[in-house]
Amino acid sequence: MGPVGHTVISSAVGAVTWGVTGSPLAGGIALGVGVLIDVDHLYDFYQWWINGRPNKFFVFFHGWEYSFIGVLVLLLAFYHPFLLAVTVAHLSHVTTDHFYNRVAPLGYFILYRVWVRFDAERLLPGINLGNSYKSLPRLFPFRRYWEPWYRRKVEPWLASRAAGSRGGVDAPD
Repeated sequence: MGPVGHTVISSAVGAVTWGVTGSPLAGGIALGVGVLIDVDHLYDFYQWWINGRPNKFFVFFHGWEYSFIGVLVLLLAFYHPFLLAVTVAHLSHVTTDHFYNRVAPLGYFILYRVWVRFDAERLLPGINLGNSYKSLPRLFPFRRYWEPWYRRKVEPWLASRAAGSRGGVDAPD
């Protein structure tokens, strides 16, 4: 799921969190966390398109374990509206990604990703991460304004980096 989808869902989660806790700040935290978790994709993009390692899938902030720990702390040790906001936002983000993206059933468990050494083929079977820059524009709004520039300036550069990491052979989409 892209930033627009996460923003819509996180806005709803933030509104509900605000309503339940009575804290507008907790609602804002839920919105922010629900969207900003995706910042970990920057590391993956760097690995795939700049370092030429499209065989790895890291997304360090996308892990069911974080949500489970948050729920356990909330239920057994400590309640705070901000912790509730972070936990619910994270849980909603990972849940939507789990059902929306084509990741292996255990792919959003950090421990499983470590176990398989972040091997993209096992975590994202049949998905070519080296060419994923081609679908990047569809994830963002107002693309008719900036997509021509992206296709003309950025995509050829990323394509050359991706091709260079594979010895000049382009992988199929």
